[in-house]
Amino acid sequence: MHRPIYDLSNVKNGAPIGQAARIQTAFEALFIKYKVDVVLTAHEHCYQRHTPIRNNQAVLDGVSSDRKTYNNPQAPVYILTGAGGAIEGHESKTSNTAAWNVFSNYVDFGVSTLEANRSKLSWKFLSSASQAVLDQFVVLKNTSVG
Repeated sequence: MHRPIYDLSNVKNGAPIGQAARIQTAFEALFIKYKVDVVLTAHEHCYQRHTPIRNNQAVLDGVSSDRKTYNNPQAPVYILTGAGGAIEGHESKTSNTAAWNVFSNYVDFGVSTLEANRSKLSWKFLSSASQAVLDQFVVLKNTSVG
């Protein structure tokens, strides 16, 4: 998706506002119904990673204490990966906070990499300038048929 549902710049008390709220109304129930594991968005010129979220609430079942491993997440993990660069520069850092936010970066241009197979998705956000890994996490899925 281009525009994010969950974005620290468009949130009040942990809930999306404005256009983000309209996007949430249109899509979030479908993501939950069809058990979407990860939602990638952009639009804002920054990087943010969030815990699994359902209806504005962090869903921490299966989330490691360092929030870098999501074992069979019970809601989508939302990633805003818009730090690739823009003529206008980065978004201004917001003072907004939300319990579901894990990591955000408003200063580095960067690239994101995704590697996936049937049971594991690995994600990294790297600085374009230094190639340093600034954020990373994995999603693990039980692939047994029940």
